[in-house]
Amino acid sequence: MWKIKIEYDDKSRLTLTGKHKDIPLRLAVKYHKEYVSGRRCRAVYQRYPKKNYPEMDLFDKIDELQMAEFGYKLEL
Repeated sequence: MWKIKIEYDDKSRLTLTGKHKDIPLRLAVKYHKEYVSGRRCRAVYQRYPKKNYPEMDLFDKIDELQMAEFGYKLEL
């Protein structure tokens, strides 16, 4: 299970939750484009259980997934 917590500059919040073991790259990119890109906000990715996986920035998670899948980074 995983969660993406987004907090916008106006203090509004959004939480996206998935039941996959880890977020698929396709879904991470989709959520980044729809909810984060071009907006002033902070997006944090968290995989569960929390004690085993530290929080990380969503953009860093996308980079990690791209490196695992393609061996290099793609442009968003």
